[in-house]
Amino acid sequence: MFTSIHWHCYMRVRDRRKAERLVDRMRNLLGDPMEIESYGRYWKIPELAEVRLSSPLNQDNAAEALLNTLEAAWKLARGWRMIDADARRFEFEGIAAATTGAQFIVPGVEWIAFLITDDSAGSS
Repeated sequence: MFTSIHWHCYMRVRDRRKAERLVDRMRNLLGDPMEIESYGRYWKIPELAEVRLSSPLNQDNAAEALLNTLEAAWKLARGWRMIDADARRFEFEGIAAATTGAQFIVPGVEWIAFLITDDSAGSS
């Protein structure tokens, strides 16, 4: 079961309140709840905040889970790159980065990745 989409973002914001505003805009684009799991300054580039989020997925079928995730990702950015998946765990990951030409729908987001994993894989 793919229960959640896990998002990892870097945002150009001054404080948590501004990051929450960007997350609200992302949530509105998705039309689904999106919860902040963590917030902090990015150690490598202090002007950026590192924000981890999750949104519900609740799909049993891997193909449907990936399709729904890609549809959600497309609402947030253009120019996604898929990362090699772990076929044993039915894990899929994608990244959109301003440095590689991705275009973000919400200004202030500079990098975003998603990860979905079949929570039931390997638990026989």
